[in-house]
Amino acid sequence: MKKLGLLFILSVSLFASSGESVFEKHCMSCHARNGMMGEGPMQDMKAPTMQMVSMRLKKMTGSKEAFLTFVKDYIQNPSQKKGFCMPMAYKRFGVMPAIGKNLSEEERDAVANWIFDSFDDMWDRSMGGQMCNTRNSAK
Repeated sequence: MKKLGLLFILSVSLFASSGESVFEKHCMSCHARNGMMGEGPMQDMKAPTMQMVSMRLKKMTGSKEAFLTFVKDYIQNPSQKKGFCMPMAYKRFGVMPAIGKNLSEEERDAVANWIFDSFDDMWDRSMGGQMCNTRNSAK
């Protein structure tokens, strides 16, 4: 009986989605991981880098719990009205598609936690504190 339980736990963990694998499969085609310039030329960017997204959301949500709640909701129901992007980001990239509607709850949770845990940069220290820290007021 113990072997059966261990086998079940092992098989579940093998099939569980890691946040990084969810990011690579569903997010990375638009969001580069790091840097203001991402992994390619700035003109090739389809969305803000995940590093920038994480920094901005940490600043605006204030806690890990609020961050996770926001990300899991936003990837399912994105809108400019509830978003935290700066107006120039919406002008350049528009609103992201609702990719989270095609993800399981486990995948949404995994990617939200991975985004929070993977990027340590602070918004207030980025670019010498030159970044705007006001919430988008566009409708």
